[in-house]
Amino acid sequence: MNEVYDALRKANAAGDKESVAKLVAYINSQESPEEPSLMDQALSQVRPIASEALRQVGLTARAAGPVAAGATIGGMLGGPPGAAVGSLGVGLGQMVGDPLVALYNRATGSSVATPSQSMENLMTSMGLPEPKNAQERIVQDITRAAASTIGAARGAGQMGANILMGRQMAGQPAGIAPEVFNLLSKYPAQQVSGAALAAGAGGALREGDIGTGGQILGSMAAGMVAPGGPKTPLMSRTVNIPKSLVQPFTQEGREVMVGNVLRNVATDPERAIANLQAAQPTVPGVKLTTAAGARDPGLAGLESPLRSATFDPSNMFGARLSANQQALMDAYRRLGGRPGDEFTPGSIPYAEAKRESVAGPLREQAFAGVTVEPETFQRGVNLVVNRAIDNVMASPVGVRQDVEVAMKFAADRIKLAKNPQELYEVRKDLAGAAQGKYNQENPSLRLAKGQLNEVIRSVDDVIEAAAPGYKKYMDQYKKSSSAIDQMNILQGIESKVTTGQTNIVTNEPVLMASKLRTQLAAKKEEIGADLSPAAQRKLDNIINEINRGQAATAPGVRAPGSNTFQNMSMGNLIGRVFSESLADNTTLRTMTRPLDWLYKLPDQQVQRLLVEAMLDPQLAAVMMSKANMMKVEPLSTALRQKAIQLGMGTAIGANQ
Repeated sequence: MNEVYDALRKANAAGDKESVAKLVAYINSQESPEEPSLMDQALSQVRPIASEALRQVGLTARAAGPVAAGATIGGMLGGPPGAAVGSLGVGLGQMVGDPLVALYNRATGSSVATPSQSMENLMTSMGLPEPKNAQERIVQDITRAAASTIGAARGAGQMGANILMGRQMAGQPAGIAPEVFNLLSKYPAQQVSGAALAAGAGGALREGDIGTGGQILGSMAAGMVAPGGPKTPLMSRTVNIPKSLVQPFTQEGREVMVGNVLRNVATDPERAIANLQAAQPTVPGVKLTTAAGARDPGLAGLESPLRSATFDPSNMFGARLSANQQALMDAYRRLGGRPGDEFTPGSIPYAEAKRESVAGPLREQAFAGVTVEPETFQRGVNLVVNRAIDNVMASPVGVRQDVEVAMKFAADRIKLAKNPQELYEVRKDLAGAAQGKYNQENPSLRLAKGQLNEVIRSVDDVIEAAAPGYKKYMDQYKKSSSAIDQMNILQGIESKVTTGQTNIVTNEPVLMASKLRTQLAAKKEEIGADLSPAAQRKLDNIINEINRGQAATAPGVRAPGSNTFQNMSMGNLIGRVFSESLADNTTLRTMTRPLDWLYKLPDQQVQRLLVEAMLDPQLAAVMMSKANMMKVEPLSTALRQKAIQLGMGTAIGANQ
């Protein structure tokens, strides 16, 4: 490098600027950078730590600033008591002022800053740092809640003492105000821990994009499980578990609440659960309600009040009733058909036309083959049919007047037949007489039904002898006629057993169980002869389902008292979280009455879930079983168990 420096001096002396520049550049490129000193290295490491520490101090000041400012101003005016009251005033001012300003903005469309927003803007203008990420925002929530709670507790205690002293000096009774402020000042450590955990949970839910309702319930639930203050790292618990803690107030919690109501109302909860689990409709299309499936007077009585617009505004009960009424009518008409003409499927004329299309050709074919002479045919009638009549009259039953009248009727009609076709028409009269067709003018004929059937069998023998294939036709006719006979009976009954009011949805008739049972009993003999055992069982099932659907109005069933539904509300439930004594405390109730709107938020969901449970026996059974496993009175026990399941037993001081 010495030679380079010599060349640089010579170039400079000669005024060769270009060479000087090149030589200087070369020298600079060859020199190594100077190592920083130990002091510089130490400062480079300390500066970020100090800067971050100062930032955290600023964030803490930002969180506690409003309370500190209130305490400072109050202290300047009234000393230590004034400082305590000042810190209380800041918290109350924000709690009351923020909602009022928000309400004003919504009503007027303006954008006036709330007290909290104004305070935030002031601290930003003062140069205090703002939280940048989720963790800093959550810590800010926790710090502010703790500071506000400490200030509020101290301020409330001082305010209560001042009021009590003033009234005592004035000779006035203490009143409720000192008691209220004294209550607010008790257990500051528990208040701080509960407020901090509640604020952290709410913040974590906010950062997790949970809605306002979820944040409110999550904050409440988190505060409830911190009776002794946290003993594990607060941040990890706050960030990781708030969604789990809020679950008892969400779908699972509502199901348990509804299950608890059902258990409290049920006369025999365990038996009702077993009945609900086994409940199945006996008529296709019918959907059982819980009142119908439980066979429990208590649960049956619950249905009537739940049908009101308060609990069932969309009238789900009415829709279920209408659907079941139609299912029952459809089932009845599958047995008895429906009114209509020969073009209406399921009607009697339609069935008769179908019968004729199948059996008619067989009859025509049989009569087309008749070759017997009229005299020969008449001798056959005398030999077979008239002898059958004589045999009946010669038997012991022949002395009965009804039998005598019936046999004379048969003999007179048979004399008119000159050929197989005419005898077949006479047979129709005899069958009609046996079935009661002429009851009004001659009831004796039906009373001798058995004897008339003996004569009819002899007529069939004579016709078959003269027209081979006739009995094959009669077998087919009888097979097709059994369904038509059933339809005749049941359609005759249907016209007498409806309520008189049609189904509001389908405009079809509605069956009435009591009338149906009466009519079936009156036609027991006909039904026994013309209806199959399977059809009779189906009729019994229809009657039973109609009766089950009327369980809510059955004898001995009464609606539960209004307390049942009051106990279901979230307001009552949350009150019990703080213990039964506090829930009944007049002072606490007076303090929390302005928050009733909050407690009522989930009630509509709970009420709808209760209606759904009363419309679904299986769902009701599941909820009642859940309530048996997870009691909700008091709910604090459930919340503590939830915390223990999450590994927080030590943190909340729980002993298993």
